[in-house]
Amino acid sequence: RFNYDFVVTGNEGFNGYLGFIFKEKNLSILESIKTGHATYVFDRDWKDLSKLSKREILSKNLQKARIIHRGNWEEKIKNLF
Repeated sequence: RFNYDFVVTGNEGFNGYLGFIFKEKNLSILESIKTGHATYVFDRDWKDLSKLSKREILSKNLQKARIIHRGNWEEKIKNLF
């Protein structure tokens, strides 16, 4: 409903994730298809970042946001837009 440009499927560290790419907003949202996992939001090149492990991304603070699937998860996603 946020009018993404295209969807990609994750591999390597993001196996089981779908990536929703929003070119105009310069956002990439990588969403796990598994309950209880996190949504990763990037405001830079998702192609390079998606090749890294989640540990590398978090330790270098390369994500714009990391939103755990609980509580007000949906509200936090809406606030990105």
